[in-house]
Amino acid sequence: MALQRLIDQHRARRIIESMVRDGRLPHAMLFWGPPGTGKSAAAIELARWLNCEQAPSGPCGQCEDCVRFGRLEHPHFSYQIPLPGKALVDSDSGDLTDAGAAQLAEIFSQKGENPYRSAEYSGGQFILIGQIRHLLQWANLRSFTDKPRVALIDHADRLREEAGNALLKLLEEPPPNFFLILTAETPEDILPTLRSRCLLIEFSRLKPETIREQLYTSGYQDDAENSRIARLSGGNLTRALEFAGEPEKTMMLYDLAINIVRHALGRNPLEFDQQLEKWDKQDLQDQMLVLEIIAAWLRDAAMLKETGLEDQPGIINSDRIELLKKFVQNCPNADFIDAVKNVEEARRNLETNALASLTLIMLARRLHKSVYQKDPV
Repeated sequence: MALQRLIDQHRARRIIESMVRDGRLPHAMLFWGPPGTGKSAAAIELARWLNCEQAPSGPCGQCEDCVRFGRLEHPHFSYQIPLPGKALVDSDSGDLTDAGAAQLAEIFSQKGENPYRSAEYSGGQFILIGQIRHLLQWANLRSFTDKPRVALIDHADRLREEAGNALLKLLEEPPPNFFLILTAETPEDILPTLRSRCLLIEFSRLKPETIREQLYTSGYQDDAENSRIARLSGGNLTRALEFAGEPEKTMMLYDLAINIVRHALGRNPLEFDQQLEKWDKQDLQDQMLVLEIIAAWLRDAAMLKETGLEDQPGIINSDRIELLKKFVQNCPNADFIDAVKNVEEARRNLETNALASLTLIMLARRLHKSVYQKDPV
């Protein structure tokens, strides 16, 4: 079966499979949707399918090409993710240092084993111009087979402007038998000049029951814990796998998120300073997770305030419903939707390299205003 490791996403799967079988696959596509929903997994499976010895019947999983895709080291596949400058010999050429190559190989090996695993290089915030120049050279290499080259640019919203402009050349004059796939959370995150040249395919959030089943299949046998993680992950299977793999760390970050909300709304600045100190010790990925947990808590509060119903299936923090009820009761004038928007803005600021401590301080002030309808003293 084609795209066999893509979970759910029936509409996206149907569109992609139909285009391949009808010979209508465009040279540039943008897979967009929430994180952890299978965008990069679909791109990897599509590349594997196109290069399998049994194509077009679907990837067999047994031939040499399929096996190499299982490690993401196939010569016809280029995978670009945000990298720190230290991973490259120099920013212009895109050549990796020995340490950078070793770390990237490990990341890709794990991603090949399970395409829903996160592919994050520590400290990587942008896709650099050197990476795109290296990609351009690779895309134009002579091929000795009739199999296509496929390039995946994951988190294409993090393309530096100069890198995006360089990539435009590849979209305007694509080499023969070449396909480019970009991923992003929304089409608006992508430079308009790139977006307009891509076919857009949407991916939707995974259902909690789907995530629960995948956790069980991945070896996590605690049904109650899997259900809690499925709710907390917000339809993000990548995040759910991280939660399940590091339960103690997950609970620490969860408690930090709730305490940030509590003390941002409290009257003792010293208590908030303690949470700020803990926040500063986390890396960027964990800080983003804390913000996601805060946003989920506030969305639950908005839902509970609006309906008054405790047993709604959409409530993520149902295991802490009493604490959530008390929080809503103590904030009768709160605009929780506005509070969620403030968290999303803080998340965007972090993504653009804003100072983490200042981002949290500003978020705390804005949460106070959203909840109490007045500025903090």
